[in-house]
Amino acid sequence: MPVCSLIDEHNLLVRNATFAARVRTAFTRVARDVLAEDPATAGYPLRVSLARSVLNPSDFTSPGLAPAIAADPVVSATAAAGHDPAAPDSAQAAVSDEQILTAVRDAWNSTAGITPA
Repeated sequence: MPVCSLIDEHNLLVRNATFAARVRTAFTRVARDVLAEDPATAGYPLRVSLARSVLNPSDFTSPGLAPAIAADPVVSATAAAGHDPAAPDSAQAAVSDEQILTAVRDAWNSTAGITPA
């Protein structure tokens, strides 16, 4: 699988307003799921704290958490493979919603500050 260089990840994904909006929406969807979790879930207080922060953003214009998701290996490789220099939106469009949601779910604990056991 091709992998984006750091500058490509930045230019093709992080700076892409559509990708940032998709990531923001994925974080919102996962946040709602986290709020419904059993309080016995490992890391629950930090997971819920992140969920509340996501659902009450202070800035809708920044890329938010898009950089963390752009760096996901599957997201980055899919964007690199789908990039067509003649189509500026092609890299982000190549990444499926399910790939973004999976990357968000995979990054949730580390983003919330939960240290792996």
